[in-house]
Amino acid sequence: MSSRGAVVWLARRDPGYQIIRSALRLALVGVTVFYGSIYLLHSTTMAVYSVFTVFAVGVLARLPVTPRERARVLLAALPVTWLLVAFGSVLAGMTWMAAGGMVVIGFGVAFIGVSGPRLAGVGAGLQLFYILASFGPYAPGTLEERLAGVTVSTVLLILADFLLWPDRVTLVRYPQRLAEAAGAVASYLDLLADALAGTVAPLSETARRQAELNETVDRLAFERLPATERPTSANARDRAMRDIAVALREALDYAERLAVDTALPGAEASTGSPMPPGGPGRPEAGLDQLLRQSADVARAVGVTVTRQGPPVELEQLGRLRTMIEGVRERAGDERARGPGLKPLWLDSLVLRVAEQGLVMGTAARIAVHLPIGAPAARRSGLRHQPFDYAYQPALKLYWQRLRVHLTPRSVHFQGAARIALALAAARVVAGYLNLEHGFWVLLATLTLLRTSAADTRTTLRPAVVGTVLGAAVGAGLLMVVDRPEIYEALLPIAMVLAFAVGPILGLAWGQGFITLLLTVLFAQIGPADLHIVQARFLDVVVGAVVGVLAGLLLWPHGGGGEVRRSLADYLDAAAASTEETVDLVTGRRPDEGALVRARRAMVLAEASLIQYQSEKPVRRNEGVDWSEVLVAGHRMVRGGQYRREFRPAPYPLMAREVSGSLADYAHRLRSAYGDVAGQLTRGELKHRVPVPASTDDLIARLRVLAERGGTRNAALQLIDLEVWLLCLSAHLKRVQVPADGSATDLPLR
Repeated sequence: MSSRGAVVWLARRDPGYQIIRSALRLALVGVTVFYGSIYLLHSTTMAVYSVFTVFAVGVLARLPVTPRERARVLLAALPVTWLLVAFGSVLAGMTWMAAGGMVVIGFGVAFIGVSGPRLAGVGAGLQLFYILASFGPYAPGTLEERLAGVTVSTVLLILADFLLWPDRVTLVRYPQRLAEAAGAVASYLDLLADALAGTVAPLSETARRQAELNETVDRLAFERLPATERPTSANARDRAMRDIAVALREALDYAERLAVDTALPGAEASTGSPMPPGGPGRPEAGLDQLLRQSADVARAVGVTVTRQGPPVELEQLGRLRTMIEGVRERAGDERARGPGLKPLWLDSLVLRVAEQGLVMGTAARIAVHLPIGAPAARRSGLRHQPFDYAYQPALKLYWQRLRVHLTPRSVHFQGAARIALALAAARVVAGYLNLEHGFWVLLATLTLLRTSAADTRTTLRPAVVGTVLGAAVGAGLLMVVDRPEIYEALLPIAMVLAFAVGPILGLAWGQGFITLLLTVLFAQIGPADLHIVQARFLDVVVGAVVGVLAGLLLWPHGGGGEVRRSLADYLDAAAASTEETVDLVTGRRPDEGALVRARRAMVLAEASLIQYQSEKPVRRNEGVDWSEVLVAGHRMVRGGQYRREFRPAPYPLMAREVSGSLADYAHRLRSAYGDVAGQLTRGELKHRVPVPASTDDLIARLRVLAERGGTRNAALQLIDLEVWLLCLSAHLKRVQVPADGSATDLPLR
């Protein structure tokens, strides 16, 4: 390969040379603290802890993309690091005490990552500090040197991040993606408003804006972001951004449906969208202004979340809310006989789009820590209020997340228990075998253990091969080099290679150069003989065996073992909450907690699917689209939550005179989803569940409602429930077996 070809290859593997930049910073800090501790402070202990702090940050931790945020994470983790080093130093005297501490600390550090991606990102790095301190020699008197090494390295890493070869951040952050999607939604709503006012855009312009809208909304998918950049934590800011994303997707779906139903040239709706009665039509006059106000709010949302201008004001949201209520209470033909149904249908779509503007506008203020007003009065019979998380302290939100996952059915609980027990077992083995540099055993277990046995086995071969090759090179080096100054000169090179080659070339290369780095490092701390590479090889093998056994014995199927059960539970709970929502909104029964149970199941299902998708596929579960199962559940839960919290109180006569067939439709839909969920739980899709037929009597029910004195508002509410259930029926088709109806086995991986 020519030099130019090598540069092109490296640029493709390491865009912006960010890995190289990071490796150079880490190596410079590592060499500085190591030699400064040895030659200036004459402290080998401080040197070891300084270097392994750099190792924890460079190899084990996953940090945010900007120096400022990395600094915040490292400074927040520093007190925790001190405690872990202190605990390990105190418990290092006895193997069983150190192993017991490993169980508690290993589980706690790993499980706390459920609170958010940044806590999860530093978890493996934090584990290293207890591991290192919990091995001999038992010397609590050196605690000050240990803490000094950790602290000095952390501070120098933060300074180097700001001052040396700063990264060029090319990633589009999530708030900016929200702003782009909100801008695209606003642009499309302006187009719809023009069409309703009589100004129809060319076909090409409609197609362009719709393509832009779909592209920007698709970029909100979490899998398009690094784990540390996803707004998945339990705090109010991240929850608000998730609410904005959901509202944008809802606005997209209903805006596209409205464009098609009003015969906007070039408009297309998603597959399975409910079709309105009759041909294309027009909503009632004046609704173009409601769409324009919604577009203004969407633009203000983008400015708010990126802090690039004045935030969305409460007065602006108040005007939008007033316009929505005005449309709902507008006088008109409430009997909706035949021709009157189409305008009401379209009006309900316009209102749904506008109501998403209220959701995203309020959530945007929460995301930037602005007040949203006093909590709304809780409606009688409801257990929720809009944006209740905005009024709760952060610690309570984190505790709620932890409590939901404190069950063996949570993949986060399983992962934390697996790593804690594996590290404790490795500590016992290393202690009783009296292995030299025994903490390398736990380090190998920590770096090789994955969430499933299959993934752990996959890492075993490259790790052992890389270690063997690295040990061979290290042994050759030790046999031919006996001058300390050569090892001193090699240390910076070995550090750069250890920190850069693994992320670029893979695990085998990374383990090889890490082994070489440890050889060069410990050749300067202790005797420079072959015992270093022999100990390294033996420790890696023992640690790998412990990791493989832990993977085989402790929830070996990983996310694949839970995704089937958790998503089936979620689908069933979500369907039950849908039936309850219809009964609740139409006044047939009170809130009995089905939505609360569905939201709890949603948290576990999302975590299971994310982990399942991150694992290396052995045999993917054919015959079911797990992502579609999750989407169907979200449509039911979030749709039900919205209709409970933001819809007006039910019309008194609706339950007795109008909602009977609608409630029956919801019950049949709930039974169908329950059938699919039951098949998923048993691990086999034996038959295709037919989609329940719709009510087909909407016009008759609207006529009865009008004759009984029902308002236009109640009619719009009835139509909205009908549209929602039709959408859920369409989703039922997407989650099932192929059209031939053949039974499909769902292997447990």
